[in-house]
Amino acid sequence: MPTWILEDDCLAPDRELRVEYKGPNPFKIYGAIGGLLRAIFDVRGKDVWEREFRWDNTSEPREFFFRFIVRKTYDMWTRVYPEIIVQGKQPSDPNKEGEVLIKISGKLQTRSPQNTVFQRNTLYQSLRWLYFRTLYNDVRRNLLEECRIKINDLARALQNSLGVAPQQVMRG
Repeated sequence: MPTWILEDDCLAPDRELRVEYKGPNPFKIYGAIGGLLRAIFDVRGKDVWEREFRWDNTSEPREFFFRFIVRKTYDMWTRVYPEIIVQGKQPSDPNKEGEVLIKISGKLQTRSPQNTVFQRNTLYQSLRWLYFRTLYNDVRRNLLEECRIKINDLARALQNSLGVAPQQVMRG
């Protein structure tokens, strides 16, 4: 089915926020991420997906990688998709020093289906463009700002969970 899509980066002009941690037990962040995502983005568990998980127990330190995506629905057209990518090294002894790099990004996506003949009509498409350009544009700007704020809140919460000083968040 054809769909008309508008998509923006929540952190534009930057692509992502980065949180780096070196210290004992960096893998502890894995247990905290799901709860933080549900609380900060105000979603239920079904809207938080662990898209990828890798753990290499053949090396020392053990390398890990995981990725979470959240779907936050605002209205019938617009959703936000924040994403967290975590990669690091965890020694077999959690008291030894390991490291982790967390990358946080997000997309705001507005979709309008074109399933029917009427929705593919030039007049309808012109009216839709006018509506999204004039009236809905302010709504999207507010949602982009809310997404940016929540991603920054998430970065601060991750820092608190790891015990990282707040000024160490980097823009990527």
